[in-house]
Amino acid sequence: MNAAMITLLKRVRAERADESGNATVMRVQECQKAMERACKDLGLDRITHHDLRHFFATSCIEAGIDIPTVSRWLGHKDGGALAMRVYGHLRDQHSQAMAQKVTFGHTPTEMANQKC
Repeated sequence: MNAAMITLLKRVRAERADESGNATVMRVQECQKAMERACKDLGLDRITHHDLRHFFATSCIEAGIDIPTVSRWLGHKDGGALAMRVYGHLRDQHSQAMAQKVTFGHTPTEMANQKC
C-alpha cells in the first residue's frame, strides 16, 4: 500500500471510531450506493466496484507494472495466469507503442524514408 492509501484508510477508520478495529473499512454496498448516486447525479451509466477494479488493473499495467505484481495486488493466487488472460493484450499494445519510440538516432520520418 502506498502512503496516500494508508492515510485515506486511517481517516476512514477514525471516522468510524465506534466500530471494532477489525471491522471492514469500506463495505461494497456502501461504495456501490455512493457510486450509483454519483453516476445518477452526473448522468453516467452505472459503475460497479468490479469496473473500478478493472480500471485499476488496466491503469497499473499501462503504467508499466508487471502483471504478476498487479495480480498479487488484486488478490489472485494463480501467479498471474488469470490476469494474463484478461489483461495480457494490454502488455502487447503497450510494447508495440513503446517500440515506435525507438529511433536509433533518426526521426520516424527519416526512418520511413530509409531503404533497408
